[in-house]
Amino acid sequence: MNANESRILYLYQFFCIIFLLLTTKYLNIHDIINIGGQMDAISYTEIAEQFPKLPHESDAILKNLAQRFVIPYAVGSISKLFNIDLILVFRIFTITFVLLYIYLITFFANKLKFSLRESVLFFSFLVLNPYITRYHLFNPMQSHDMLFFCLCILFTYSVIKNKFILNIFATVVTIFLRQTSIALFFSSLVYLIFNKKVKLILLLCSTYFLSLLIIVYVGKYISTDTFPFQTAYRLFFYDFTQIETLLRFALLPLLSFFPLFLFFLSKVKKNIDIKIVLVLLIPCIMMIAQPYLGGPTSTGRNIVRITTLCYPILTILIFYSFDLKKIINNNLIFFPYLFSLFFWSLHPTFSIFKFFGVFRFFNY
Repeated sequence: MNANESRILYLYQFFCIIFLLLTTKYLNIHDIINIGGQMDAISYTEIAEQFPKLPHESDAILKNLAQRFVIPYAVGSISKLFNIDLILVFRIFTITFVLLYIYLITFFANKLKFSLRESVLFFSFLVLNPYITRYHLFNPMQSHDMLFFCLCILFTYSVIKNKFILNIFATVVTIFLRQTSIALFFSSLVYLIFNKKVKLILLLCSTYFLSLLIIVYVGKYISTDTFPFQTAYRLFFYDFTQIETLLRFALLPLLSFFPLFLFFLSKVKKNIDIKIVLVLLIPCIMMIAQPYLGGPTSTGRNIVRITTLCYPILTILIFYSFDLKKIINNNLIFFPYLFSLFFWSLHPTFSIFKFFGVFRFFNY
């Protein structure tokens, strides 16, 4: 892009940010939990409020959330040391990670030399998704997931550009944010095997499993709860006579992913590296499969948010693999589609608008 096109992109990004900030619903911690139904906030708030100590053998903190202690504990430290309201610090962390996320999207687009329209569409997919930027502005207690999205972009960039140390760094850090990191670990392992990096394989395994031991130990110290391993197999015990509920459960992730189906109108590039495609497909498949295996009983409505964890990787993979020229050069497709993405972002729970509430079709 030339200088004038870069200015247009930055103005568009600024407009998107202002749009999201002005149309997102903001609640206090009590309402986030009781009105927004974000029950995980209870565990993260409890960890933050205990600074400078860690909670010990708490029965109010879920074990899998206790293992994600790093960001809530850091939030608690700033809140206590500077006497700042806890939710405000969570919001500061979230906005910081959102800005980092936007920077990394722009950095990635520049490094892969996207055209102006490619960059605009790429940015729109990743920022206007209602379960990423808007959701985390709505529920800042999940700020660690916003950082997870940032590291997923770094991870994907490292695979495409063969940045091995960056790949290991992104993989290891994510284990302190959420257990979904295991998908990145297997992908990174395959990536290093493909490139025959024996010493780096040893470095990855040693640092990753040491970090895993740390979070397991701390999680055991914090919480008396048991780890929800059933989320990995609960679907096998589902009552399959409840086929309608199962079908609605299976279709819910389309709320997050359906704009990406636009790429069925494009052609596969001829110069893609199949190894890169395979490495990036691994975490996408694992991150999508895990909440599905939990089934309607264990995963429930969270299937949309949890499957969306792979969304940045999948989006980048699609841009890497498909030629978008026919789509982005057709004004009758590009501009209406771009406009529709703003409406897509208006989730009835997370935004100030309610008109998409008529599409609520999944209830237990």
